[in-house]
Amino acid sequence: MTHDTAGTAAAPLAPELVARYHRDGYVLLPPGSLAGDLLDVALDELPSILAADDPGRVLERDGRTVRSVYGLHRTNPAIAALTRRPALLGAVRGLLDDDVYVHQSKVNIKAPFAGDQWEWHQDYVYWLTGDGIRRPDLVNVAVFLDEVTEFNGPLTFVPGSHTAGLLASTDADGMPLGYEDAPAWVATLTADEKFRVRHCVIEELARANGLVSPKGPAGSVLVFHPNILHCSAANISPLRRAMLMFVYNSVANRPEVTGLRPDFLADPEPVALQPI
Repeated sequence: MTHDTAGTAAAPLAPELVARYHRDGYVLLPPGSLAGDLLDVALDELPSILAADDPGRVLERDGRTVRSVYGLHRTNPAIAALTRRPALLGAVRGLLDDDVYVHQSKVNIKAPFAGDQWEWHQDYVYWLTGDGIRRPDLVNVAVFLDEVTEFNGPLTFVPGSHTAGLLASTDADGMPLGYEDAPAWVATLTADEKFRVRHCVIEELARANGLVSPKGPAGSVLVFHPNILHCSAANISPLRRAMLMFVYNSVANRPEVTGLRPDFLADPEPVALQPI
């Protein structure tokens, strides 16, 4: 694959995109916006990531299909370098107005016909309760490794729901069906969300704000707030849907709880990243 250097300026997002992010809780950027070769590098690494017998790998209920692999910025030098791209850091720093580190990284795979759902949830509640991160001053960055369509399980958002604060009201006890023998931390990473939002709350917000599923070609970059209410349906198509995801956190917002979760879920070294 050919690599180029497009989009490597260490600059924040344009003011209108920053305003849209703060208003809607997300913004979708076209391919090449945050470094032209980011997609090529990620796709080059993906086969070895999926093949490795890694402790951060989570399977679907069938026990065979890869659902996610966590902690890539700690185990894969090429992926770690991507997190420090000047354009990417510039965008995230601009949104958080602070230096940042990667709290969590992963690749989420929705295999053809087999990729399961993610129920309605907010991300921040897991970092608050599991890691003691006291403010939702984090940013999710998702790079589409495949084209995302209405058929292969796109993320669905309630725009503006991040302004409602923490909505989770149910802490599901026990392990999800199909994961009874898995470590306790797996309960937060399956199709059955541990912290659930009541249906009446979801309905009220959706009727008021609508629903949107950002879609686009491979290489698109989706940036979204940790408190935006979202889900994704199962992949009913014959086409894979893979996303590389980085969770950036402000260095001033570092976890107050360490060691409770594995390092691949909560980075224990919140050191400010420098661009390369």
